[in-house]
Order: sequence, then C-alpha cells, then structure tokens
Amino acid sequence: MNKMILTKFNKKKVTRFSFVMIPFLIIFSYFYVIGRSRYEVKSYIVIRKASEKMQRDFNISSLLGSGNSSSKEDSLFMRTYLKSPEVLEIAERNINFSKKYERKFPDLLSGIAPNHSKSEIYQFFKKQINVSFEESSGILEIRTNSYDAKTGYDFNKFLINQSEIFANELNQNIFKRQLDFVNNQVTIQANKVEAASRDLLEFQRKNSVINPRSDSNSSSKFIAALESELVKLKVELAGLKRKFVSEEEPEIIEISNQILEISEQINEERSELVSPNGKNLNLKILTISDLENKLKFALDLYKAAITTAETTRVDSLQKQRFMAVISSPQIPDEEANAWRHKGFFSVIGSIFLLFGVFNFFKTLSNGKRY
Repeated sequence: MNKMILTKFNKKKVTRFSFVMIPFLIIFSYFYVIGRSRYEVKSYIVIRKASEKMQRDFNISSLLGSGNSSSKEDSLFMRTYLKSPEVLEIAERNINFSKKYERKFPDLLSGIAPNHSKSEIYQFFKKQINVSFEESSGILEIRTNSYDAKTGYDFNKFLINQSEIFANELNQNIFKRQLDFVNNQVTIQANKVEAASRDLLEFQRKNSVINPRSDSNSSSKFIAALESELVKLKVELAGLKRKFVSEEEPEIIEISNQILEISEQINEERSELVSPNGKNLNLKILTISDLENKLKFALDLYKAAITTAETTRVDSLQKQRFMAVISSPQIPDEEANAWRHKGFFSVIGSIFLLFGVFNFFKTLSNGKRY
C-alpha cells in the first residue's frame, strides 16, 4: 500500500516536473538556440536653423550648445517622418526592406511572414526603428534593429539620407514658396514701371513735347515781357498825347498801332496756352503730371518689392534648416543579446505567474470541497 502511494506520488512529481521543464526547454531553445541574431545600430543627428552667428563661427560646440536654438518642432517632425509609410515605400525600393527582414528557417517567429499585408509590414517596420529626441541638446538618436549587421548598418544609413532629404525639402517647400512669391511681385512691379514709362514716352512723342512745364514757363515769360513792353508804350503814348493837341499825329498813331499789335499778341499767346487748337499746355501739364505720378508710384512699389525680396531672402537663409551628423552609424562587431535575456525571463515569469494563479484557484476549489 505504501509502495503504491509512493509510486503515485512520484508520478505526480514527475508530471509536475515535466510540466515545468518541457516549456522551459522549449523557451530556452528558442531564445538561445533557434532565435535569429539581433543587431542594433545607432547614429546621432541634429537639426538646426542657420543664423548669422553660426555662419561666422561654425563648430561642434555651437551645434551642441545654446549658441544656436534647436528646432524642436523640426526634430519631432523628423521623428514622425522617419516612421511614416512614405519612408517604408522608399525603403522597399532602395534597400528591399521586406526581403531583408523576411522569416527564415529555423526561426519561424521573427521577421515578416509570407503572404503578409501592407499593414503588417508597416507595423513591423515601425518596430525596427527607434527615434528618440534629447530636448536639452536637440539631438536625435536613430536606432535600427536587424537580423544581420550589414542590413542594420544599411538601414540606419538609409534613414540618415532620408533625414537630410527631409530637411532640404522642408526648406524648399516653405522658403522657396516665399521667395517665389516676392520675386514674382518684383517682376509684376517691374512690368508696371515699364508700362508707365512707355505711356509717358508715347505721350511726349505724340505731342512733340518733353517738358510742357518748361514750355509754359517760357510762354509766361514771353507774355510778361510783352506786357512790360505794352506798359512802356502806354506811358509813352500818354506823354505824346500831352505833347500834341491832335491825336492824328504820326507819332501817336504809330505808338497806338504798336500797342494794339502787342495787345493782340498777348491775347493770342494766352489763348495758345489753354486752347485745344493751340499749344494747350495746361492740359498737357495735367496729363504729363498724371503720367509722371503713375511712374513715380510704380517705381516706389518696385523699390519696395526689391527691398522685401532681399529681406525675405536673407530671412530665409537665416531660418533654413540643415542637418548635421553627430555620430555616423557603424557596422556592429557583435550581436545584441539583451533581447534574448529579456524575452526568456519575461516568458518564464509569465508562465510561473500563470502556474501560481492556477494553483491558487485549485487550492480554493479543493478547500470548498471540505
């Protein structure tokens, strides 16, 4: 009887031991024998905005120090971009991502499964990239995981190249549009200046006049001279009338005729200034003043457009982003084993936890029977 009890106890003990050891051996075999090697590659980059100070004194300390404010938003944009579906599509073309990370015998748990969907590939792709941002220095750490050292290196280098392309495109998409806009305004204002100049020259050509104000001043001076001569003649006529009794005297008649001629000439000159059939200098002065004001206004706008364009150009140069590689990726000499230890002890811990919970509920169940 005792022998039967002992045999039953030993069988139960062996069963429990097998229940623990078999999973233990399977798990150990996978993580330390079957599981594919993992390699981790790191690189460090930084995104900065160009400035006048940096252009004068560019060194590594200025990149890492507070001399040039970091572009936190740009770095966060970069982190999001590197894990985007667009980058995955480029990786498929450039480094054949799905092929490099496909599952291989005997490890049938790691890698991209056959008949995979795009969504599954994308989720796997994001897990192979870890981009962390250090706010104090503005440095981005790019870590890539792979199943062989060369693939990890190529993948990391690919991401750095994409980062540089992203920074360049960021400059082009934002600042190129601004520069194109202000340059277009310069062209528009230059065309307006040309049109205003052409209108002014065409008016001068058609009316055979360069400066109607000068012509008007000349005519006014000529009229003033005639009026001055007229006054002299009138004074002389008054003297002659006092000297001679009769107004039929030849001297009086001659002076009177001169006065009449000069008066008529003065009236003609005055009429010429304003008459449409004459020089019409008043209207020409108004027209040419209007054309000159339009030309001056167009020139002012053109100068303002040039100033704005230059200011925008300088401002865009100062605000342009550039990417600097602080530490380039290196081909790892040895595999990363941390995942093996972490995975193994995590699974074992989970099994023991489940086993403990199972025994707890089993004990409670047996207690209720009694």
